[in-house]
Amino acid sequence: MTRILVFGKNGQLATALAAASTGTEFKLGFTGSSEFNLIKQVSDIYSYIANYNRVDAVINASAYTNVDKAEMSGAEDAWILNALAPEQMAKACKTLGIPFFHVSTDSVFSGKKPSAYQPDDPVDPVNFYGITKLEGERLIQAVGCNGTIFRTSWVFSKPGHNFVNAMVALADKHRQITVVNDQLGLPIYAPDLAQALLQAAGKTIANPARKFDPIYHIVGGGKPICRYEFAKLIMRTASLETKVAPISSAQFAAPAPRPKNAVLDTRSFTATFKAELPNWRVGLKHMLSKTENK
Repeated sequence: MTRILVFGKNGQLATALAAASTGTEFKLGFTGSSEFNLIKQVSDIYSYIANYNRVDAVINASAYTNVDKAEMSGAEDAWILNALAPEQMAKACKTLGIPFFHVSTDSVFSGKKPSAYQPDDPVDPVNFYGITKLEGERLIQAVGCNGTIFRTSWVFSKPGHNFVNAMVALADKHRQITVVNDQLGLPIYAPDLAQALLQAAGKTIANPARKFDPIYHIVGGGKPICRYEFAKLIMRTASLETKVAPISSAQFAAPAPRPKNAVLDTRSFTATFKAELPNWRVGLKHMLSKTENK
């Protein structure tokens, strides 16, 4: 039985990891802020991991994800949680001789590239959230542990704060909403992300001598979609009558800018780990189905 410690107990990815690990060779332990506060106890991360029974690997599914708040009052917490905490996890895993798997984001890119981003494309974040996530990546790689960074984007699931749930909540209150039409991305259903992560982790742990790439991309299969079209699809799939009108990012004027192109290329991931990445539209239908909502 492979024992993996997961940071980020209460997030949508951790919830999906718990479900995906059922009946597998993985035994997952989950840590949230009530067990260990990463922001307040960042210097104690090594001791926590070292004393956590037996750990064969660590997955960092925790993150400060409030992009707009990170630009303002949440800047310090975002820096600790997205940059300094992953560095300490990587150092602990190197000392203990175990693999470290870290989840990052499309926001490390500027969004100016006209095509999908490759893992080794130049990085240039457009907001402070992206800066903190990029620094986390850099610090992990500087540690030199047996670690892999998995960038993802537009994750959604029934539990958690995400774009799909936000659109459904707005539809409950408004007959018409406006959504930006100049931000393109590839969503992924959290259970599909969790399944892919566990498959990659399993191959890495089983092949300790193999040299894997430092960074891979994991997003849903299928075609990219802009936020505006995504919102309309959500309304149709959930049989909601709220109308969606397009608006530009400049008109929306969020505190933190977003990459215009957040599309990530997953070919290196699927080729390396032989992992299937289901079409994100199937995940959306499952999430919004009556069966899922019961």
